[in-house]
Amino acid sequence: MKRIRRVLAVGAVNLLVLVALAVPVELIFGDWLGGGELAMLNVRPNTLDVEASPLYPPGTKITFSRDKYGFRAGAGEPSRIDVLAIGGSTTNERLLDDADLWTARLQRALAERGCALTIANAGVDGYSTVGHIVSFSRWFDRVPGLHPRHVLVYVGINDALLSPGQENPGDSQQFKSRWRRLEHYVAAHSALRRVYVTIRGWWAARRGGVLRGELPINPETAWEPTQLPPGFAAAAAAKAAVYRRRLERLDGLVRQFGATPIYITQARVDGRIVDGEWRQIVGSHGAEDTADLLAINQATLGFCRDTGETCVDLAGEIRFAPGDFYDAVHNTLAGSERIARFLAPALAPILCRPPLDK
Repeated sequence: MKRIRRVLAVGAVNLLVLVALAVPVELIFGDWLGGGELAMLNVRPNTLDVEASPLYPPGTKITFSRDKYGFRAGAGEPSRIDVLAIGGSTTNERLLDDADLWTARLQRALAERGCALTIANAGVDGYSTVGHIVSFSRWFDRVPGLHPRHVLVYVGINDALLSPGQENPGDSQQFKSRWRRLEHYVAAHSALRRVYVTIRGWWAARRGGVLRGELPINPETAWEPTQLPPGFAAAAAAKAAVYRRRLERLDGLVRQFGATPIYITQARVDGRIVDGEWRQIVGSHGAEDTADLLAINQATLGFCRDTGETCVDLAGEIRFAPGDFYDAVHNTLAGSERIARFLAPALAPILCRPPLDK
C-alpha cells in the first residue's frame, strides 16, 4: 500500500507540474479570449504573415493574410463581393503571395477584358464538400452584407480521399455529439491541442499524398508501373455516389444563399496512364488517388449534366506544363497563372453578364 501511495503521489505531483506549465502556454499562445466561430472552422481572421516561400527566389518575402471576415488576401467591403471562391489548400495557396493567388490573377484577367469584379477567396486547407457545407451556416451567413452573385466551387481532391461515410479530418464541421463539439472547441482554442491536431492532419495529408512538397514534381521524379487494387471500381463508385449527395446539399445551400454555383474540377499529377497502363511516382499511391479523383470529377460533371448547373472541366481541358506543380496537387506561380488564364475566357461570359433586375 505504501508503494501504491508513493506512485500515486508522484503521479499527482507530475500532473500538477504539467498543469502549471500548460496554463501559461495556453494563455499566451491559445485563443481562449477570442477566436469565436471562425476559429471553430480553422479560419483565423486578421492574420498577417510576411515570410519566405520556397516558390520564390531566395530572399523574397511573401504576404499571407486574411481579413477580419476570414477571406484570404482581403476582399474589401463584403457587400461589394461579386464572386466567392471556395476550396481547400489549392484555393488557399499558402505558399503564394496575396497578389499571386489564382483568384487574384483571375480578377485581374477579367478586368483586362473590361469586366471589373471583386472575387473573395474563402479557401481553407483540408476542406472538402463537408467543410464547405458547414461554412454556409457557420461562416458566410455571419458576414454582414455578403451577397455574391456567383460561387466558384473548386473541389475534388480532398473529397477523393474520403471513404463513404468518412469525415475529412481536415474539415472543421459541426459535430452532433456533445463530446465531439467540446473536443473541437478545445482544438480550435487550445495551443497544445492544436499541435496535436496539426500533427494528425499532417499525417492524414501525408498518407493521401496532398502534403505540400511531400511528392516533389521535377524532371528527376521517378515513376513506376502499377495496377489499381482489386475491387477498386466498386469502391470508387460508392465513394462518388456519397460525394454526389454532398454536392446536391452544397448546391442547395449556394442557391439558398442567393448565388449561382459554378463547379470546377481539379487535377493531380502523381498518377497517369501511359500506353494503357497506370504509372505513379515511386513510393506513392498516385495511381489510385488519381483514379479516385477521376471518379469524383465524373460525378461532378454528371451532376451538372443532370441538373443544368455550370461545370468547368479544368482537369479534363487544361494542359499543364512542366513546372506548374511543386508536388502532387499544389501549383507553382506558373501553374496558378495558367489556371487563371484558363478560367478567364471560360467564366467571362457567365461572370460578366449583367445581373437580372429583381
